[in-house]
Amino acid sequence: MSRAYQLFIVLALLAACERPGDSDRTRVAAGRALSGTLAYPRSTPVTVAAGEEAAQLTMTSQDSLPVIVAWFRRALPLNGWVILREATGPAGDVTLYAQKGDRPLWITLRANVGAVGTTYTMIGEIPADSTKR
Repeated sequence: MSRAYQLFIVLALLAACERPGDSDRTRVAAGRALSGTLAYPRSTPVTVAAGEEAAQLTMTSQDSLPVIVAWFRRALPLNGWVILREATGPAGDVTLYAQKGDRPLWITLRANVGAVGTTYTMIGEIPADSTKR
């Protein structure tokens, strides 16, 4: 199960990164930062960005916010991530903070406004040395 979702996230990153003007460095950095993370299965990539220390992947799905949040609550621990914090904002958005070893992962989920579905953002730290992760 986890291999399929890991493959999905890598494929999603590659698909989202294939835009004119994006550098190979951004694709590699985003792949390293989000390696081993999970994307909700019925998601479509929206954007990907990477800096020196972190990368961000934004995805969207037609499924509802409660369904996707519940999926992350189940799937993250099954794949070695420990959810350390969960917060709900005044507009109903949900942020999950998880760690796998010393790797942090932030997932912020929001119901789409004026349309069905949910948009969520995953932010991961780019490892200084990927052989240590």
